Amino acid sequence: MRHNIPILDRVFIMLAAAVLFCGLTVQAADQAPATDADTPSSREEALVLTKEKKAAARHEASAAMKQELTPLEKDWGVRLYGIRWTAGGYMLKMKLRVLDQYKAFPLLKRDIKRYLIVEKDGSVLEVPFTQKLGSLKSTVRTANMVKEDRNYIALFANPGQHVKPGDKVTLVIGNFIAENLTIE
Repeated sequence: MRHNIPILDRVFIMLAAAVLFCGLTVQAADQAPATDADTPSSREEALVLTKEKKAAARHEASAAMKQELTPLEKDWGVRLYGIRWTAGGYMLKMKLRVLDQYKAFPLLKRDIKRYLIVEKDGSVLEVPFTQKLGSLKSTVRTANMVKEDRNYIALFANPGQHVKPGDKVTLVIGNFIAENLTIE
C-alpha cells in the first residue's frame, strides 16, 4: 500500500531524521567512555542504562512540575494544556497532562460526559461517537490505568467550524469546570 504524503511532509520527515541522526552521533562522541571498564559489554546493558537515565530525568521533571502547581492542578491532579483548533477546524482537541493519577481518575473515567459550552451563544459541543472508533476521548476503567506524566486528549465536534480560534469556551468534565478558555 502506498501512502500519499505531501512533498513538504516528506521533506520535513527526512530533515527531522537527519537532525536526529546527527544529534545522536554528536551525543555519542561527547559521552565516549574514558576506559574499557566503563563500556557496556552488550547492547542490552546500554539500553538498560539509557532507560534508567530517561526515568531519572522524567522523575526530576515531574518533581519540578509539582512544585509550581496552580489551585486547579492541586485539586484535580491535571494540567490543562488548552483547546486547539484541529482537523481543518471541524474538531477541537483538548489536551491535559496527569500530575496525580488518583485525583485525575474521575476526569478520565469512561462514563463521564465531556462537553464544551461556547460562551458567545451558549451552544454545546460534544465528543463525537462513531461505530468503528467509539468515543473520541481517552478513557480508563480503573485508577491504576491512569499514568502520571502522560497526556490525555478528547476531541470535540465543531460542525461547520462554528468555533474559531480566539473564541472563549467553558470545558465541563463531570464536576470539573474550566471557564473562559481561549481556543488556540
